[in-house]
Amino acid sequence: GLVLVHQASAHAFLLRSDPPANAILPESPPAMRLWFNEVISPGFSQARLLDAEGHSLPVTVEADPDDATLLIVNFPELEDGVYSVRWNVLSAADGHPTQGLVVFGVGEGADLGTATAVVQDTAVPWPDPILRWLNFVLLAGLVGCFAVAFLVLDPAVYPPDIAAVQHAAQRRILRLAWWCGVAALLLGVVWAGWQAILLSNTLASGASVSSIAWQWLSQTRLGYLWWLRQGLLALILVCLWPLRRNLAGTAVPQSRVLLSLTTLLLLALLLAQSLTSHAAALARQTAVAIVSDTLHLLAVSLWVGGLLALAAGLLPLVRRREDFAALVKAGWGPFGRLAFLSVGVIFATGLYSTGREVASLDAMLTSLYGRTILLKIGLMLVVGLVGATNSMLIHPRLAAPLARLRHKPAGWTPLTPRKFARLILLEVGLGVLVLGLAGLLTAAPTARGGAYTPASDAPETLSQLVDDMIITLAISPNRAGTNVFTVRAVSNRRPPPAEVLRVILRLTYQDQDLGLTSLDLEEVEPGFYLIGDNALNVAGTWHIDAVVRRRGLEDSVAQFSWVVPQSGPERPVVVSNQPWEPVLTLAAALLLLVVIVVTAVLFITA
Repeated sequence: GLVLVHQASAHAFLLRSDPPANAILPESPPAMRLWFNEVISPGFSQARLLDAEGHSLPVTVEADPDDATLLIVNFPELEDGVYSVRWNVLSAADGHPTQGLVVFGVGEGADLGTATAVVQDTAVPWPDPILRWLNFVLLAGLVGCFAVAFLVLDPAVYPPDIAAVQHAAQRRILRLAWWCGVAALLLGVVWAGWQAILLSNTLASGASVSSIAWQWLSQTRLGYLWWLRQGLLALILVCLWPLRRNLAGTAVPQSRVLLSLTTLLLLALLLAQSLTSHAAALARQTAVAIVSDTLHLLAVSLWVGGLLALAAGLLPLVRRREDFAALVKAGWGPFGRLAFLSVGVIFATGLYSTGREVASLDAMLTSLYGRTILLKIGLMLVVGLVGATNSMLIHPRLAAPLARLRHKPAGWTPLTPRKFARLILLEVGLGVLVLGLAGLLTAAPTARGGAYTPASDAPETLSQLVDDMIITLAISPNRAGTNVFTVRAVSNRRPPPAEVLRVILRLTYQDQDLGLTSLDLEEVEPGFYLIGDNALNVAGTWHIDAVVRRRGLEDSVAQFSWVVPQSGPERPVVVSNQPWEPVLTLAAALLLLVVIVVTAVLFITA
């Protein structure tokens, strides 16, 4: 039979339908309304109506102009029997396509058999994470090479022999940056083609791949961001060309205006990438999440891309020279401080993103997204160990304990060309694998939402004293769908200072941007207000403002955090299913502060 797939976020998942899934209706419904947890792209959202034999029936599909998360499927007159609606939608937030099935029956004799409410397909096609991985590698190479060429390598402060090698390395690294930009530009074209192929396979439109590609590029948020990305890459290549030409001969001072412009363009490119990430689908503090994701991308690019730049640009020039140790210190020494800052920012922003994207420790342990993060953290620690070993090879102070153990003179390091080259290449390879896991993370659904909300956290009533008003909220039966909302609003002053004119509820879902819903309650008796509505249309945590408006006074607003439990059996507790976002956010802030202070000390004492 059919199985129920729990809701996850960062894809457009079906929240509910009307008629509801698995319902047996006495007569033919005129339409089915499908509500999703994210804004959908109407041009790439379709549905088919099938009878029990799998034959398609004619329907018309339209988007609701007032609700960007609603898809309406208009039915013909249906005979008694079992039917299914197969839907395909595209998330407007991050471009992930999702498809699924809703089963229902018409007539008392309809037999649904073992069919269960909803099937949703969350499989990740294998080219998707690979293309994302290549994109991250190329962006890291572009940003890292630019940073190393103009922030790390500085021939002006070294003797002529070392300066000549650094200048040659700058030319090689900037050439690599140029080709990374060209490859990223071409990969963007491949990505647009892949999106068109993916949509042509999931949407039964009969249109050509080229027409679907143009429709995606001209009518979707992700298409607009694609144009922005390609335009930024083209401008960056235009700026890199004169910078390369300046380095073709002797060391020529670069234009500060051109360097500043290229830096700003690279930052804008990373920001455009973050606008297509899971962070862009978050409802609360979206701007903070996008900035954090951009900093994460920047730090990864400086670290992995910087290692790639030094390995490709400097390592071939220094490994056979007699002054190898001095050249290595001149190249990798300054990069060490930048790498320390980058790795610290990676862990701090990664902690913050984990708190926003993974609901709890149990969600981390039981979801593909969470387990991939754990693997990424483990790989990062291995890379950090390799980097620490490299630092010991370069810096005598770090190698001093080993020198004393081996009875070596002061200033000794175990630095040899072959050993150092192998460790650098190992560190680069592991860093590229980290980017591969990042590609998988951005393709997979995150581990938050109603499926990870403990049902034990669901309240029966909540009460709050605001000004002189005691405001009590109750919602029954407290499930996704239609509920009865009641508010009791009573003044603790006698006589009350003013007459209550209106009681309004404002509801906002905390995990995705479902918009703001406002309910105007009806007074059924003095101090008691009520309304029935389907505003709580998804399980999870909601923010509810209960507004009491009185004549001649400012509004009294009680703020409640309300949990709607997931329907069906609750997930078993593995370690802890309690939300950990506040703890991880605080830990991320403290870690970032420590990293900034330590890095400042390293640069001051350098």
